[in-house]
Amino acid sequence: MNCLDSSPQKRHKDSRFPVTPPTRKGAVSHMPSHLGRREHLTVLACVIALLLGPTLIGPAVSSAQAQTGAITGKITDESGVGVPYANVFIKGTQLGGMANAEGKFTIVKVPVGNYTLSVRSVGHAAIEKTVQVNANQTATVDFQITEQAVKMKQVDIKGDVKIAIRKKDSSTKQIVTSEDLRSLPVDNYKEAIGLKAGVISQGGELHFRGGRGDEVLTIVNGIASRNPLRAEGVDLGLLAVSSSEQVLGGLDAQYGNALSGVINLTTREGGDKFGGEIRYFTDRYGEVDKSFNNFERVSTGFGGPFLFPKTNYFISFEGTYTDTYLRNVATHREHRFLDFIRLGNRQSNSAKLSSKLTFKLTPNEKLNFEIIKNRSLDGEFQNRWNRQGFVHVIQDSTAPTDGTITTRYGAWSYFQVDSSYIPMNTAEHLPVTDEDYLQTAVTWKHTLGVGTIYNLRASRQEWQTTTDVLDRMPWEYQQLPNNYYDPQNRLEGPYYVTNGDYPFFERKRTVTYTMNGDFSKRLGKSVDLGGHPHNFMAGGDINYNDLGFLKTNFPNILTGQGLYGADRDEFRFFNPEGSFFLQDRWEYEGMVMNAGIRYDNFSVGNQISSAEVVDRVKTQISPRIGIAYPISDRDVMSFHYGRLFQVPDRQYIYQGRLISATSRGNPNLEPQTTISYQLGVQHLFNKDIYGQFGVYFKDIFGLLTTVEQEIPGFAITVPTYVNADYASSRGVEVTLIKRFSHGFAGELNYTYGNTTGTASDPNRALPNQGNLRDQFKPTSEQPLDWDQRHNISATLSLGNEKDWRSSFVYQFGSGFPFTPHQREERRQNPELVNSRRLPSISTLSMQGERFFRAWGQDLTLYVQGTNLLDAENITDLTPDLWPPGAINRDSYNIYYTETGRAGGAFLTQDQDGDGREDWYPVRDPRVFQQGRTIRVGLGVQF
Repeated sequence: MNCLDSSPQKRHKDSRFPVTPPTRKGAVSHMPSHLGRREHLTVLACVIALLLGPTLIGPAVSSAQAQTGAITGKITDESGVGVPYANVFIKGTQLGGMANAEGKFTIVKVPVGNYTLSVRSVGHAAIEKTVQVNANQTATVDFQITEQAVKMKQVDIKGDVKIAIRKKDSSTKQIVTSEDLRSLPVDNYKEAIGLKAGVISQGGELHFRGGRGDEVLTIVNGIASRNPLRAEGVDLGLLAVSSSEQVLGGLDAQYGNALSGVINLTTREGGDKFGGEIRYFTDRYGEVDKSFNNFERVSTGFGGPFLFPKTNYFISFEGTYTDTYLRNVATHREHRFLDFIRLGNRQSNSAKLSSKLTFKLTPNEKLNFEIIKNRSLDGEFQNRWNRQGFVHVIQDSTAPTDGTITTRYGAWSYFQVDSSYIPMNTAEHLPVTDEDYLQTAVTWKHTLGVGTIYNLRASRQEWQTTTDVLDRMPWEYQQLPNNYYDPQNRLEGPYYVTNGDYPFFERKRTVTYTMNGDFSKRLGKSVDLGGHPHNFMAGGDINYNDLGFLKTNFPNILTGQGLYGADRDEFRFFNPEGSFFLQDRWEYEGMVMNAGIRYDNFSVGNQISSAEVVDRVKTQISPRIGIAYPISDRDVMSFHYGRLFQVPDRQYIYQGRLISATSRGNPNLEPQTTISYQLGVQHLFNKDIYGQFGVYFKDIFGLLTTVEQEIPGFAITVPTYVNADYASSRGVEVTLIKRFSHGFAGELNYTYGNTTGTASDPNRALPNQGNLRDQFKPTSEQPLDWDQRHNISATLSLGNEKDWRSSFVYQFGSGFPFTPHQREERRQNPELVNSRRLPSISTLSMQGERFFRAWGQDLTLYVQGTNLLDAENITDLTPDLWPPGAINRDSYNIYYTETGRAGGAFLTQDQDGDGREDWYPVRDPRVFQQGRTIRVGLGVQF
């Protein structure tokens, strides 16, 4: 089932990836169009191995932490005195226990979800509260019970969950709840994460504590969701997420393949009663031209009991359709949802569907089946390829000997001068990216007893991405001679290009099979009984990857190998990998020690010849140790040391196997390494206000860059990826949280960070289309592109639960670094790399909600505004301007360096007589952040 199905269907394309284009006789494609019988048997054998893995290894297999939390609290009477030995239990489970002599209780190893907590005590009225348990968090719920001499009706109260400090945790974590995602003016969970201390958001990437954007691992319900080809995670609709936990530092041994941090996502499950909501947002106010971005979003989430006893379901859908603030003039293709629902033509279209079926076989056994399906179609914006009008067609007067006649484009006009002028919409010749993601997963949770739980999980994930022009195959591209508009001859009019199809084609397909699991057990007597308890965990995972890749520039050019596309890169590889970990939490004399060790195994597979591979299988052992010291009931100090590894994106291992490639992967790459230290303090000011303070230092080495190396068997050298770059990051984080009380709630996050390194990107040392400026690497550490020294975010929520609520978000960040360039320079001075700063950025956004009831339904009216002050923030000083013509990306940088004005420009005639060419501004909107937008919405709860 496709969430979006574009029409018309793509021609010449088989449903299976990859597709091999026609070649000349004798030419060989390195990417087969389908699996042969041997490959099928190989995949089958691997799947069988994955299915048998838990049996062979035992119940302790996983790379992801068990999705459990804890509940703690105190039971008091009307005078505030603790009620001793009251019974506390979670309805529908066998989890619970008895409060101690002071009325305090703790329930550990509670699976993530919403529960009803019940308290019973002789001589007191029974009472219940509902509570939400998040992964690796402790929810605090206090009870005040009243004395009753006679049997009374049970009291049902909605739980008022208080803030609790993590007394036994030595890591730094930030939490985003489902309520945050509903009330904040954000479009996705990543925007909400970007508001947290220690997180820098730049260009759609999240940088945790100074790390690169591909160093954050996303885990969904205990299963790692990362495309091994290029480190992209899954996106979920806002109504699909139950909670999001960000681990920024102090990663314990259960977390692997993540240099900077982890995002732990938990999806929602259906309850015992049917319920849900529908929301609709738009910025269209009647007429099409009365709109900011032609934006519409419809989302729904609903669930309840299923057909069978003890079975629940939850389904969510989110569809977003917008022309974005980077709207081009192309006529967008029609697309459909579920093959029969027509959706409007927009430049950016996405659909996110998730469904979960839960079988509660017994109070201690739960089985989940889940499907996540995402589809998106995104058109590109290029300032030079965004013109609609007429172009003069000229044909060569002298026919060549082979009989072909070359068509050239001449003058441009916004009206048809004569019949030799033909219609031209350059934006329609830009590529469209079609992304498709599908995950099917099954999870099994079994509570063997108090404090003893094991989890087993299996999943299949598939990523497919195609980027092409007008659904064309490489040999169908129309590449016309480069007749760019010449600004030297005319001073008026916008700059444009008429050069046929944008010369780029890409297709990728990745399939990952995963089996993982974990086992945890609480050992020893509790501290209250004078013991020194252990919380032991073990686990591991098995993964098998099927990687397919095809990318080419100038797709219709036929190479000497008989294959289409200059700079062609094509491969199909398979590789297995796995891990195992041990983790223990030991409580002794008021101190909690978290110690663990992790073993990772990675193989490049058997398809690369032994002559090119030094070690076909690579292993790593990484220790982790943390200490938490609860100073009081309100204060905890912690320290953590960890050695973290991450296997490079597989594209840097396998790419460039063809001679025509301009860069080459390296099967001998080692894992990238981070040595991390952190010191943290948590303080509970009162029952409503919580603070977290952290200091961190990270030493990062083995990062990727390129050096010239000879291809084995050929007398040529090609830039090859190696582990040679390094970086360091240090900083301070402060978080203050006030829960909702007295009519308001708030959160303040501040980060000071200093991130330096030898390069911000693995491709930094590659030749930039013949421009020698970028080939000279820094000789010492320089600020990296995302080195934002000061970052502040503040949220404020006002209102009441019955009538209204307003949430405000303010963000401020100091300027990002950039490298100044001069028009006369021949080579770049390494000491000037990122030596100057852009202006600071700031935004103010809000979301208002008005609650009311009509026609027997709970309704909500929304108004949402982003960048309310319409601040002109620079987000990308030098956007992509490939392929180069009369203007290139350095012109944008030089223009800003010389004038202090952003937006891009090209050089034209000398108008002031100073002997130098003058600038003609183009005002490229990609340089700036989106301006002010106002949306309205309606929600229905049922």
